[in-house]
Formats: sequence, structure tokens, C-alpha cells
Amino acid sequence: MFFKKCLSGAVLAFLIVVPTFGQRATISDKPLSDRIVSYTMDVTLEPESHTVRGTEHVTWRNPDRSPVDELQFHLYLNAFESAHSTFMRESGGQHRGFSAHGDHVRGGINVNRLQLVPAHQGDAVPLTAAPLVDLTDRITFIQPDDNNADDRTVISVKLPRAVAPGETIALDIDFTSKLPKLFSRTGWQTSEQGNTFFMVAQWFPKLGVYEIPGQRYVPADAPHGQWNTHQFHENSEFYADFGTYDVTMTVPDGYTVGASGVRVNELMDDVTRTLTYHADDVHDFAWTASPDYLEFHDTWRHVNIRLLMQPQHRAQVKRHFEAVKAALERFDTWVGPYPYTTLTLVDGLGGANGMEYPTLITCGFTHYGLPAWIRAPESVTIHEFGHQYFYGMLASNEFEEAWLDEGINSYMETRIMDDAYGPGSVLDLPFARINDGEMQRISYTKSHPDRGAIFTKSWKYAFSSDYGKASYAKPATVLNTLERYLGWNVMHDILQTYYARWRFRHPSTRDFIAVAEEVSGQDLGWFFDQFVYGTVVVDDEVDAIVNKRIPALDSTAEVTYKSEVRIHRKRDGIFPQKLLVRFGDGSEQRLGWDGRDEWKSFTFDQPIEEAYLDPENVVWLDVNRLNNRKAVASDNVMARKEQLRFTTLLQQVFYLVAGLL
Repeated sequence: MFFKKCLSGAVLAFLIVVPTFGQRATISDKPLSDRIVSYTMDVTLEPESHTVRGTEHVTWRNPDRSPVDELQFHLYLNAFESAHSTFMRESGGQHRGFSAHGDHVRGGINVNRLQLVPAHQGDAVPLTAAPLVDLTDRITFIQPDDNNADDRTVISVKLPRAVAPGETIALDIDFTSKLPKLFSRTGWQTSEQGNTFFMVAQWFPKLGVYEIPGQRYVPADAPHGQWNTHQFHENSEFYADFGTYDVTMTVPDGYTVGASGVRVNELMDDVTRTLTYHADDVHDFAWTASPDYLEFHDTWRHVNIRLLMQPQHRAQVKRHFEAVKAALERFDTWVGPYPYTTLTLVDGLGGANGMEYPTLITCGFTHYGLPAWIRAPESVTIHEFGHQYFYGMLASNEFEEAWLDEGINSYMETRIMDDAYGPGSVLDLPFARINDGEMQRISYTKSHPDRGAIFTKSWKYAFSSDYGKASYAKPATVLNTLERYLGWNVMHDILQTYYARWRFRHPSTRDFIAVAEEVSGQDLGWFFDQFVYGTVVVDDEVDAIVNKRIPALDSTAEVTYKSEVRIHRKRDGIFPQKLLVRFGDGSEQRLGWDGRDEWKSFTFDQPIEEAYLDPENVVWLDVNRLNNRKAVASDNVMARKEQLRFTTLLQQVFYLVAGLL
């Protein structure tokens, strides 16, 4: 402190704290992605006005075999500029329990200047080396999804000439981002300590994805590709191309900053801190700033883990580190390596929590004194980390196929939570041990399971609640069923093959299905047609057991029986089932049933004591397992059923409670 006071402001404008941190962004010596885009940004946070002002130098390479004469950008923050945006109309100003009503709720992005420029040092070959060409007047707001003229979340920019195949364009953009009061994952909020917390997400003009022929659903023989740039909807998340980011952020002195990528430089004076972060092979960049954060560090193999914690939650630091290490270890073993060298965990405020960005996740969902037997912080941390794979590296189109991220990730969450924490992985009480997989299944089975196909554009669900069910709980239950049908070894190979083949390449639903069929060696069309593309529901029951004694012809004849188990397919879902039949003499028999007939009878020549459909609990998609078993003898079956009904009720209650945390 004494040395700093002795420095003359006339001699040194900045004190260089760390000239270079020297850490690589990934463990790879080569690019992991095709790096179609690059962003270099220099921005300043103005806390009083809740504004970020800055410049953005962006390059884009045309990946198509045909010229491209326009660019399309997302301006996501404009979803919050008025009550008439598509997001606000669809949500009514409500999102995940938080409201956009009241003072200081508006936000938005203003593009002050957009111009075509020659290449900067290090750029690829630019579109033209001619003098600057101002394109600001060429900006047009477009609404590709709903023609809502009041929605300003997507812009089109016509170019003076088309970008040739393989050619790179360079632009400079001056922009101002007004952050809303914290809502839908981004904005500002006053903390318990009276300071201003910032979550700066979806905050800059960001290029959409130009999909080329043969990519996802663009026909391979199409004459040219097309921009995939959807508006910001109530339920949609995000889709962008891979590249590099170099972002310099200036914040007031005293603020702690967390951001995507690695910190490569930091400068300080008496008034501000200026930090530069670099990220490779990512498709987004987010950051957070707050004077309240307590900072903690840990490592896992090559990964430096940084935890930014609210002061009132310091007692739960260990829980967050243990959870994320459990996720890192199992994703590495079950799916594939995590190639980045950093991971930042953020204990944010309110609507910022429970969200993913490249190498940065917001955890939260914790409270002061939260008991260890409620593992909401663990489940959220593990879930958000999993997005580094399905949202981050695989980067499917969440506007159109949310389940490829949220759903597969929810399935992985159930596996990791249940493996790491055992019985009662989510709620661990002696009288109510509830696993993560059970929670997901309950959420699906109790939320109109016949409504809303998994394969549906995020804004096309007739009921908003169906998006959550069809994107999270149902696909988790679908994949848990598929795992049990194929076996874990096969499912493990499917996950590893899918990741190895499609990371950094934007896979589609049919790409995932193709991998599943290839690895399993089976035609799984019957499965995915019903449970991903369709809305069928499985509910099979043991309808009746009939033990009929055959009258003997004389007193010396042996007693014979004609016994029957009658199976009923109550709903339209068809799934192969196993039937366990136990007989009066203690023996048992296992039979297969293809599940196709509405009614099916199995006959035997000895008295039946019990019949049990799916005794190994393979078909998690069966919405009512209470009707899977019947017994002839009085063996407390009804008591067991009532106990199961009570447990199910408890699970629903705790699921609702967990959703409010």
C-alpha cells in the first residue's frame, strides 16, 4: 500500500499487477473447432447507469460453397426493451418465478456504428482492403419466427458485395448495452450487502449460425446455405458458431470479475480494474462482477476451478467443489475429456442462477444454513457443469432441439447424482430418500405426459410448461429407459461415440439417433419415433390373475390347474416387457411380451401366486408402476401400494419445493 501511494499519477497511469498469466485456454496444441468467428471486445461497466459500453471487432469466414451477401446478428438484450417484444409477449414478464415488472426493468442493445474494415493484425484475409465502409444504415430488424414488428432481437446487414466461399469479413461495431434489472439470467441486482451485482450475459451483438448444405436439416443438394438466427423467445436458449474471444473489461476498483476463458492480463489504478480474458473454441462469452464475492480456488487434474461465493454462503464452499469434481470425473470417464483449463463457478443472485456459459456456470439455489440432506446446490452445480458438453462443445441448436442439450444433460445429471451420492441423492431423509432419477421421472409422469413431443421447436409448445417437461424431465426418463433396455455398456459407448464424433459440429436429433443405432447394432426407430418424435404414453398393468382348478375325473386323479395372467396395455405406448410369474410351489418363470396387443393372456398349468411386469425396473417410461404387480395371497400388497402412493406424494411435494429453491 505504501509503495502504491508513492507512485506518481503523472508517471504511471496504471499499475501493472499481472502482465501475463501465461495459461493456455485449452490443453490442445491445435484448434478444436473450425473457428468461423472471432471477437475482440473492449468494454467498460458503468454501475450507476447499469450500462456496458464498448467496441467489438468481429471476423466471420464464409463456410459455404456459395457467396453470402448478408450477415445476421442476435441482439438478445432487446428482448427486455419493451413489453411488446416476442419474449415479453410470450412470458408476460414472468420467467422461472422472477418478474420483469417495476422500476429499472428495461434493457437493450444499441448498435451505434457498424462498419466494414480492413483486417486487423492477426485477422484472416478480409472481405476488402478498401477504405472503411459504414454499414450502420443497412441494419434491418427482422422477425423470422413470428413477424412481430415490435421484436428487435435479430438484425440483418446487407453487404456491399457478397463474401466469397472461404473468404473472411471483418467489422468494427460500437455498441451500448443497457442491462435490465436481473431477469432471465442477465442484468443487475442489489445484494444483501447493499452493493450492485452484475451478470453480463447475452450482452453483445452476436452473429448467428450460417448452416451450409448437409449441415443439420439443410438438404445436402441445396444450392446454398442459410442463416439460422431465431428471435429470443420465452423458452428458447441459444445457438452460435465456434471461435475465439479476447475481451477486455474495465470495472470500478473493488469489483471482483469472473468470465469465460482464462485471464491473460490485469491493470489497476486507484479508480478502475481492467482485465483481459481469452477463450478458444467457444461460442459465447459471459462475465459477472460484484464487490461482494468471496473467492476460492481448487484444481482437478488440468483444470483450475474458481468459485465466486456470496458471503452468506461461505459455509457451502466445500459442497460446490465436491459436486463439480464429481461431475468432472464422471464426464471424463463416461463421455470424454474436458479440454479447457479453467472452470468458474458463480454463486449468483436471483434469476442469474442455474445457467451455463463456456467455462463459466452459475450455481446458486442455495441458502444460508441449507442442510446437507437437501442437495439442491449439488444437483444444480452438476447439471450446469454438464452443459459444458452438450451446450458447450456439442453446441446443438437449442431453439429447435432443446432436448439435445437440456435433456441429455438432465439424464447425465441423474446418473452422476445417483452414482456420487447414492440412495437419497437429492433428498436424504430416513423416511424419504429420493434419487435424482426418480425426481425427473415424477416430473414427467405427473405433468401431462401425453402432451408435447420432445422434438419440437422451443416456442411451438401449446403450453409453456410442456417445454420444461419435454426438454428436461421427459428426455432424462427416455434415456434412462434406453440405458436399461440396451445396457449401460452400450449406452456408455453411445455417449462416447456421440461426443467424439460431433463435438464442435452442431449435431441434430437424427445424428444422435444414428450413433445410437450404429453402436447398439439395432434399429431403434420404434423407440425414438414414439418417445422423441411422438407423444405416446406407456402404462402396462397386470389386470388379473385367475387360478382355475380342473375337476378331477375320480378321487385318485392328480389335481390340475389352468391358470392365467392377463396383461393390459392401457395407453398407446408400446414397449417390450418382461413378466415374472411366481407359483404356489415357490418356483418362478420369466417371459417376454412385445407390448403390442392391447390385451395379452399367459396360461399355466399350476396355481399362480404373483405376477410382476418389469420386475427389474427397466421401463422408467411406464407412468404408473403401482399396477405392475398383483398377488393372490394376502401379503400386504395393498399396504405396500399405499406406502408407494404416500412416497410418490412426498416426492411431488419435494420436487415442488426444490423448484422454488
